[in-house]
Amino acid sequence: MGEVLLTIAVGAVCGYILFRLKFPSGFIVGAIIGVAVLSIGFEAASFPVWARTLAQITAGAFIGCSVDKESLRGLRRILRPLALLLGFYLVLNLLVGFLFVRITSMDLMACLMCSVPGGMTDIPIIAADMGANVPYVAVLQFARMVTGVGIFPLVIARFARQDGLLAEGSRAPAPAAPSPEAPAAPPPAKTPARAQEVLLTMVVGILFGVLGKALGIPAGTILFSTVSVLVLKLTTGKGCIPRWLKRVAQVLTGCYVGSCFGRQELLQLKYLLVPALVLIAGYALNCFLMGRLLPRLTHLTRVEAMLISTPAGASDMALISSDMGVDNPEVSFIQILRMILVVTVFPHIINLTVWLAGG
Repeated sequence: MGEVLLTIAVGAVCGYILFRLKFPSGFIVGAIIGVAVLSIGFEAASFPVWARTLAQITAGAFIGCSVDKESLRGLRRILRPLALLLGFYLVLNLLVGFLFVRITSMDLMACLMCSVPGGMTDIPIIAADMGANVPYVAVLQFARMVTGVGIFPLVIARFARQDGLLAEGSRAPAPAAPSPEAPAAPPPAKTPARAQEVLLTMVVGILFGVLGKALGIPAGTILFSTVSVLVLKLTTGKGCIPRWLKRVAQVLTGCYVGSCFGRQELLQLKYLLVPALVLIAGYALNCFLMGRLLPRLTHLTRVEAMLISTPAGASDMALISSDMGVDNPEVSFIQILRMILVVTVFPHIINLTVWLAGG
């Protein structure tokens, strides 16, 4: 028990430090780094399975709260760009995953999970449930996140200037402030009613998340948690997860991922440089292709198409889009739906792909 408390304490402190330094997804990245050092240097990191499950349930509940009836009214208008985006992402996911099998020593499951355009908080912990190598998945998901938040916006800003959305000589949007990969929930009012709503949301998420885990469905915990809270939100209008609770989930996830690092995993990280570059190149190619294709097939502009194709968090992209003069709420909504569908559907496609490939 002492090692578990020490692990969580180190993860929380390191996560808070990076958060205060405005590092993208500072809580989870800081927790991973701090606990990895504790694990590798002192062999004193320990993390229980129940905490990992709780982190998944909280993340799923937060995702489920991100959609309401108002946002669903414009769903028909964005179905075509969303379908094209997800189709291209799935093809990219499979192509890069099978390429990783050839250029790395990772198994097919790990290779496919490494290239999922999901969330830094969600994908590593889903990968653990599916038996993939968690440290490798976390490192490559980190590369995706940093690139999506810190590099892609700088490139897209040039196209925004060409399209007259940014004045020449104006600064490109800075990398987004650290935020979870799920969309931001409104700040909760400190009232008993709001507290009861949070409690109801977590009870529903926990009950169905545990059911999903008990059924043994791949990524069942986060899938059942997300869907159950989404149904709750759409049918009753109630569903709330405060930002601080999401950050607790990020710290717990970071602690789990960091505790999976050992000296052998540390030595293997040097072999992930080439896969990281391949992954970034694949996402960049997809972003440029979407920027040319979607304006021809849908109502979206070039910059809007590139923004929805950027593999970053939905809340990050909302801030970045605003900085570029893009006020179309469809950009944020498509990012939200992309995140929900990737987290809940892609793992099952990957599991089926691995089964068909005999892996």
